[in-house]
Amino acid sequence: MSHPTVWGGRLPSVTMIGWMRNRIGERIGAWVATAHLADGAMSSVYEARHFQTRALVAIKVLGHGAARDPVARERFVREYETAKSLRDPHIVEVIDFGETADGAPFIAMELLEGETLASLLRREGPICPARTVRIICQLALALRHAHSEGVIHRDLKPGNVFVCEMSGEEHIRVLDFGSVKLQLSIGPKLTAFGTTLGSPCYMSPEQALGRLDVDPRSDVFSLAAILYEVATGEMAFAGGTVGEVLAKIIETEPTALSDLNPDYPWRLDDVVRRGLRKDKSVRFASAIELAEAMLRALGLPAEVERWAHGPLDDIERLLPLSRFSAEPPGGPPGLRRAAAGERGLGRPTTIPPK
Repeated sequence: MSHPTVWGGRLPSVTMIGWMRNRIGERIGAWVATAHLADGAMSSVYEARHFQTRALVAIKVLGHGAARDPVARERFVREYETAKSLRDPHIVEVIDFGETADGAPFIAMELLEGETLASLLRREGPICPARTVRIICQLALALRHAHSEGVIHRDLKPGNVFVCEMSGEEHIRVLDFGSVKLQLSIGPKLTAFGTTLGSPCYMSPEQALGRLDVDPRSDVFSLAAILYEVATGEMAFAGGTVGEVLAKIIETEPTALSDLNPDYPWRLDDVVRRGLRKDKSVRFASAIELAEAMLRALGLPAEVERWAHGPLDDIERLLPLSRFSAEPPGGPPGLRRAAAGERGLGRPTTIPPK
């Protein structure tokens, strides 16, 4: 990356950041906050140095208002407990948990240099096929590990995917496991807080409907939505209000990916469509299955580990770009898109919810 930042970029220090307290210079557990890095909806992130070892970490501190909310506080505890139990190179490493002197809970975790996938997409727009392969394969491996431990993320989105640079290659870390099992543990009263327990644009239909039978296939839906956005630069389900977004997730299909970005083959449309099925029983059973299907659609061997960790130059060299031009059923892509537009097939269409 040309200009890496830390946790989305450092922000200027002020006496109060919104309703967040400025903690620079403050002792937080065994660390002293040295710089303010970023703010979220309910928390702030600081760079901090261990007062004995001088080791640097990132410390996420829940804001005062959220710290008084039992649901937000419980979610914060869940984030620590879950991430602490997971050991995978594509999941952020958490180090410690505690409370500040004024009672705000904090999580200490590895200090990452880079930016969120959401920030990268805002800055760059659609990503080329080779980089998409690495990102989706690494995300699939992270989800495979989490799901094997009985953990469902429930809030997978570009804002919770961190893109680091290591040895000149992009490396993915999944963040924020705060939604894990929280809805089941607290109950249906939380279904009204969809924006808290899962970002609406990436929610599965079962989450959007407030159902409690959420399983790994909900994360598969979110991964397919991320694949769509990485390839096209557009959200699969966007709207002006939360209600509009949820209605689209439950009732409509997005425009075909290859219609928005001809750098991707039409074969990938079928992969994304299956990943975004309303009925989870006909989605891919796992994130690895989705990644393997993506690789086959791009003309690569379905070897997720290989492409997740291989050099980007190798992926670019081996992508059989000539196969992308093979005509899909119905004629050349341009003719197919024109015909689809005439029939209204190039736009989201309403289908019965399953």
